[in-house]
Amino acid sequence: MLVSYRSWLLACLTACCAAAAPAATLHGSVVRIVDGDTITVADGRHRKVKVRLSAIDAPEKQQAFGRQASTNLALLLLSRPVEVEWDKRDAYGRVVGRVRVAPPACANCGRTYDAGLAQVGAGYAWWYRSESRELSQEDKARYALAENAARTRHLGLWVAPQPVPPWQWRHSQAQTGNSATLLVRTGARIKQAKRIVLHPARSMRRWVTLAASR
Repeated sequence: MLVSYRSWLLACLTACCAAAAPAATLHGSVVRIVDGDTITVADGRHRKVKVRLSAIDAPEKQQAFGRQASTNLALLLLSRPVEVEWDKRDAYGRVVGRVRVAPPACANCGRTYDAGLAQVGAGYAWWYRSESRELSQEDKARYALAENAARTRHLGLWVAPQPVPPWQWRHSQAQTGNSATLLVRTGARIKQAKRIVLHPARSMRRWVTLAASR
């Protein structure tokens, strides 16, 4: 009985260790700004890795302040060396992690500047509370304070009285997209039905004419 329990415990520990993704640090240079919270990093072997900044959510490009958020992130990161601390990928295969860079006023300093926190503090991103489980309580307090300060000072997107969070915007777009898809499919069925039943006598006459010409 003791042997079987030890075997079971060892199997559980092995499964847990296999399921947990090892923490890693990606070193490279930012070669592209995809949007206000996503970048492309080229590592030392010139492999390009798409990185989603963890714990924040910036406006989509089609939203108000979406392009400004991208521009601000470009000023922080584009063509600069970064360190990405990560331990997971999202549903799109992107690395999700904290992106650190040298402070803007000190290019020769260490990479201690949190780009995600900077986006929130500048008013170009929300603190993504539902996706911030990897943050410590201390870091969560920093992000909350940065967002509240930007909101109070009406920085960036907070100049609008009621800015729409990107996760709500994406949800509404998904619903609109589903409706549009349904309309397109319905229209396709109607067109197909018209092709089948439209003017059968004329179709028959055309078939007879072609057959006679042969």
